[in-house]
Amino acid sequence: MENKVELPPHLRWPRQNYCGCNCNQNPAPAERRHGLAPGTLEILPELALNFIYGFIPVPPVSVVAPLACAAARRPKAGDTADRISALTDDILRRIVSRLPAKDGARTAALSSRWTGVWCSAPLVLVDAHFLPLRGEEGVRPPRRGALSRAVTNAFSAALAAHPGPFSFVSLTCAFLQAAAADRAVLARWFTLLATKGVKELVFVNRPWPVPGLRLPAALFSCASLRRLWLGAWVFPDTTKLPRGVSFPNLQELALGAIVMEDRDFEFLLAACPVLEVLSVIGSLERSHGRLASHSLKLAQFCMCMFQELTVVSTPCLERLFIWRCCWTQRRSPKVKIGHVPKLNMLGYLEPGVQILEIGNTVIKSGTSPSPRTTVPSVKILALHLHFNIRNEVKMLPSFLRCFPNAETLCIESKETLEPTGALNKKFWKETAPIECIQSHLKMLVLREFQGEQSELDFLMFVAENARVLEKMVLVMKQGYAAEREVAARFKALDSARWASGDSKLKALVARYPEFGGTVWCPTAGADPTFHDPFFCL
Repeated sequence: MENKVELPPHLRWPRQNYCGCNCNQNPAPAERRHGLAPGTLEILPELALNFIYGFIPVPPVSVVAPLACAAARRPKAGDTADRISALTDDILRRIVSRLPAKDGARTAALSSRWTGVWCSAPLVLVDAHFLPLRGEEGVRPPRRGALSRAVTNAFSAALAAHPGPFSFVSLTCAFLQAAAADRAVLARWFTLLATKGVKELVFVNRPWPVPGLRLPAALFSCASLRRLWLGAWVFPDTTKLPRGVSFPNLQELALGAIVMEDRDFEFLLAACPVLEVLSVIGSLERSHGRLASHSLKLAQFCMCMFQELTVVSTPCLERLFIWRCCWTQRRSPKVKIGHVPKLNMLGYLEPGVQILEIGNTVIKSGTSPSPRTTVPSVKILALHLHFNIRNEVKMLPSFLRCFPNAETLCIESKETLEPTGALNKKFWKETAPIECIQSHLKMLVLREFQGEQSELDFLMFVAENARVLEKMVLVMKQGYAAEREVAARFKALDSARWASGDSKLKALVARYPEFGGTVWCPTAGADPTFHDPFFCL
C-alpha cells in the first residue's frame, strides 16, 4: 500500500477557514443546515437549500453561549452585596437584550423593576431557540408535526407578549401551508413585526415554496427594516399593492428560492431607495433580471435561472457576482452592462456562452475596443471557460479587451465531455495586444487546471506579454493523475520569456476534492468589506 503524502498547508487552496464563515469551503452536513430528511429533495433543491441555510446570518445571541467572566466567580465569604441591582436600567436593558428571548422573559419574574427592564429592552427573537437542545443549537424539525407546531406557537406567544422593538427576528422552523389558518398566522406576525419595529428579519418557509401561499402584503408595512432575508416563498403580487409602499430604511436584501415575476423584482428594487447589498440565491423562475438602483453597491446572483441579466443604471455599483446560474437553452443568454462607473469587481462571465453587451454594442470576436465597448473601472475580473471549446477561446480576447484596467484575472477552466477542438498555437501568436494583459495584469489565477495544451498556450501568451505580472497561480484538483504531463507544462512555462522578468509561476492543489477549483461563499460575496471574494490570494 502506498503511503499517502500530505501536502503542506501552503500548497493548499484555498486557505482553511479563509473567509471566516460557514460556507462551502468547509460544508456542514445537510441536516445541520436545513434539518430535512435525506433523500426527500432532488439534487438542485438540496444544493440551493444548503446555500440558503448556510447564508442565513448567525443570531446575535445563543442558547448555548458560555457565561464566563472574572466578575462571575464565587464571591468571598461574607460578601452578600447585590451589585446587579445597583446597575442602571440602561445597562440592565443591554444585558437582557443579549439573552435569548425565553431567558430574557424569565428575568421579569425577579421584580417589578425587572419587568419594566424586559419590556423596554430591544429583543432578539429566534424560533430555533425554542427547539429542544441536543448538546448544541436545536436541529430544525425534518417535517411538519407536533414539534414544528409547538415552536411556531411559542414564537407567536413571544412576539405578542413583548412590546418591542425587535432588533433581530429569525423564523426558519415553520412549515406553513396554503390554508386559512396559516394565512391568518402570517398576517398576524407581520402586523406585529411592523408595529413593533423589527430591524433585521430572517423568514424562511419549509421546505420549499408552497404554490398558492404568498407572503402577505403586510411585509411592506415593516418600514423599520434594515436587513431582510427571505427564503422559500412566493412573493406578493405587486400589482395589488397600494401605491407608495416601500422599505425606506432597507440596506441589505437576500432572496433565496423566491418565486417572483420580473415586474415584482423591479418593483422591489424601486421600493428600496437606500438598498446597498442584494443577494439572489436559487431563483425558481426563468427571468430577465434588471438592475436599476441609485444606491446599490453590491449584487450577487447564485444558481439563478436567467434569460438575460441587465445592469441598466447603477451609478454606485462596485461589485457584481454571477455564480453557477442556469441559462435558458432557447437562445444564448445575455449579460448587458450599462451605466456602472464604479464597478470594480465582476464575475463570473462566460465567453462564448453568454452574449456580452456593453452599452448598446454586442461584443463579438474581433470587436475593437473603444470607450463605448469598455468598462475601465473593473480591476478584478473572473471568468468560466472551457479551453477545449473553440468558440469560447476565440471570444476570450474580446472579453478581456472590454476591461482594459483589470489587475487580477481569475479563470475557472471547466471540463467538457464534448470538446470541439482546441485552437492551434498560431491563434495566440497572432492575437493583437490586449491592454489589460500588457499593462495592468498583476495576478492570474487559473483554477481546475487540466494540463491541456490549449491552457498552456494561453498561459504562455500571458507570461510573454504581461509586463507587470507579479504572480501566476495554477490550482489543480486533488488526485490529479497526469503528474508527468503537468511537470512538463510547468517546465515549459518556467522557461518562457517572461515579460515581467523571472518566472512568476506557483502551483497549488485544491483543498476539497468535491469542489475542485471552484468555490463560492455567498456570505463573503455579500460582504462589501471582504477584499477577495474570488479567493485569489
